[in-house]
Amino acid sequence: MDAIVKRLVCRNFRSYRTLTLNFSTDFVVLYGENGAGKTNVLEALSLFSANRGLRKAPIADLNTIGTPPFSWNLELTIEQNQYKTLLTTNALNGRRTAKADDSPLSSLVKFEEILWLLWVVPSMDNIFISAQSDLRSFFDHLVSGYDFAHKIHLKELNILQKERLHVIFYRKDEAWLQILEEKIAEKNMLITKSRLEFITLLHETFDRYPSDFLRPIVDISGDIETIFNTYSEEEAILEIAAKLKAARYEDSEKQTTTVSTQKSNWIVKHRKTLLEAENCSTGEQKAFLISLILAVVRIYKTRRNGTPVLLLDDLMMHLDKNRRKSLINELKQLKIQSFFTGTDLSLFSDVADVAQIYHVQNSICSLE
Repeated sequence: MDAIVKRLVCRNFRSYRTLTLNFSTDFVVLYGENGAGKTNVLEALSLFSANRGLRKAPIADLNTIGTPPFSWNLELTIEQNQYKTLLTTNALNGRRTAKADDSPLSSLVKFEEILWLLWVVPSMDNIFISAQSDLRSFFDHLVSGYDFAHKIHLKELNILQKERLHVIFYRKDEAWLQILEEKIAEKNMLITKSRLEFITLLHETFDRYPSDFLRPIVDISGDIETIFNTYSEEEAILEIAAKLKAARYEDSEKQTTTVSTQKSNWIVKHRKTLLEAENCSTGEQKAFLISLILAVVRIYKTRRNGTPVLLLDDLMMHLDKNRRKSLINELKQLKIQSFFTGTDLSLFSDVADVAQIYHVQNSICSLE
């Protein structure tokens, strides 16, 4: 069943000393002038994820000016199957904490077992021309909507790779290196399998559901993908481990792991012209982004028996009237809770009759 955000409480967060907002609809609109505090609300919501939030800000920067360092605190009440869960996050010893109903969660990733957040923000306008590390992070979050264990495997891979580099440089323990490289190979296979299955499912979703937004061709390439497609799974693990062994000296010199899914490249192309996204118009890139988000929502609902929550920051002003209407129609069909921000209330005329609307001015949110 759907997880729906019911209440957000902020303390000493950004421009809000205290803020309590109650939500009762699928569509929530926050409108007001630039700098009024709209995006701060979306950022607060986005921190109930394994990511660093939609601004990717250090947790030391989240406090309201004039308040003690790391004193910010966020609470989120969600309702699922008529059962309410209270999620909380704050800073402790320089790290973000995660709790559900006052019980500590082992990691921030656990938030995503309860609630999965997707967002589109202005900084993502350049996602397809940004560094591959940013593109991998973006797509890996989308993949986690298909396979919850995906982010856990990525985290474990990172830990194993760091340990291997430490052993190569300091201990030179051959037996332990062999064990680590086999484990790294296994994690690479799990991650690659999830990514490729997601790509297949993504294209099937594009084909199955019509949309007014342009759909891209998505693929991924790299050494690991080549091995995956050439060998059986057992043989592929042995091949990756062998390549890791052969690359020990180079990896030690460069302090990186050269044979890794973290070196794979995501490829996004125009479906008709086959131009890579970086060579497409900004309008086409925006359409790619929206169509990806909408498709992933469908995948999540099918595979995870739930619904994510969308955070759409200043998106509507970049769409013409027809595209705005198309987006709202698809969101209504999906029955997904969506939070919008914008400077002009007229941008939300297609949801005015069903939306909960807050006017934000000087970090005061007034329900209209």
